[in-house]
Amino acid sequence: MTDLARALLDAFIAGARATSVTELIAVLFGLGYIVLAIGRRRACWIAGGIGTALYVLVFFAARLPLQAALQVIYVAMAAYGWWAWRPEAGAAAIAPRRWSLWPQLLTAAAVLAATAVTAPLLARLAAAAAPVADALGTWASIAATWMLARRMLESWLWWIVIDSGLALLFFSQGLVFTAALYLAYAVLAVAGWRSWRAALGPAA
Repeated sequence: MTDLARALLDAFIAGARATSVTELIAVLFGLGYIVLAIGRRRACWIAGGIGTALYVLVFFAARLPLQAALQVIYVAMAAYGWWAWRPEAGAAAIAPRRWSLWPQLLTAAAVLAATAVTAPLLARLAAAAAPVADALGTWASIAATWMLARRMLESWLWWIVIDSGLALLFFSQGLVFTAALYLAYAVLAVAGWRSWRAALGPAA
């Protein structure tokens, strides 16, 4: 075993030993959320709301204040998502939509601008462990969650990138099961993209 592999294994074991019951339960609800979302099932927002409420506690303990605040926003977004995903008469699942490139670029610019403003404040006022990564992950996640609530196919592409980056952030903070969850999210986001694209038909 190489020194890098040994160091990663030691970090995983140390993080696993420090994992709280709250984090484990939140992970399970998080998995339920993503699986139901891929299937375009409205119940995903119930699982997501419960899981994110638990993660408020987890991220505050890990000194990731914006990620903790993000979970509060997620709870509100879960309520909005439940409302927005009202199925059409006779439909078992919601119908996805497309979102053009130009508004996505504007959204990305807004995310970067918000990160540039927020990260220095986190570093100064909140003693955040990783202010830039925390801020960028938070604002990008808000944008992607809104896109998902609006049933945009492209939200899954955003989540592939966001979840991969957040997995690294959480692993660095010792949240190994949450890091594993976000790696699973990134993989499942690929499945979500393919599933929703198929639902849109050949024109997608």
